[in-house]
Amino acid sequence: MKWNRTAMTQSATRAVVPTMTCTTSAVISPVVLMGALLMALSTNCRADEFMALPGLWKTTTQSAGVNSKPAQVDWHCVDEAADPWSAFAQLEDVAGASCTRTTFERTATSLKWKLDCSAPWPLRNQGAIVFDSPSHYSGSVTLSGMLMNYPVADVIHVEGQRYAACTSPSD
Repeated sequence: MKWNRTAMTQSATRAVVPTMTCTTSAVISPVVLMGALLMALSTNCRADEFMALPGLWKTTTQSAGVNSKPAQVDWHCVDEAADPWSAFAQLEDVAGASCTRTTFERTATSLKWKLDCSAPWPLRNQGAIVFDSPSHYSGSVTLSGMLMNYPVADVIHVEGQRYAACTSPSD
């Protein structure tokens, strides 16, 4: 919805209070508007801040393919300043690969991407993960194309769970 400033109204105490209207012509009460503003200002996070907790994370991946292997488990520590793309989606630049990020969308609780590679093999990595709480996420990754001159078409289910705080940088 697009908000337009349409009028100024006066309250009983003669204070000027802005009134906002929506393009559907619904008027928002100044009290509701002030309450929403106070709630937004009272939060301790920025709109672009990723909402996952730092600490020790267990990531389980399971291929959904016909010849799928047992689930793989990876334990790793994530600190507060970690890049969500490498800490949770595990998307890092690979030496010698020629890849283009065609879609990268990030919200406070989700990551969605599409990565197209042309060298050394044509391969697409497309996926999304969604945090249902600051300590748990799930999602899927689809790989398609060629890898080492073999066709690839696989869907990998991903789940992450935070277990504890990390006790040292070597965790």
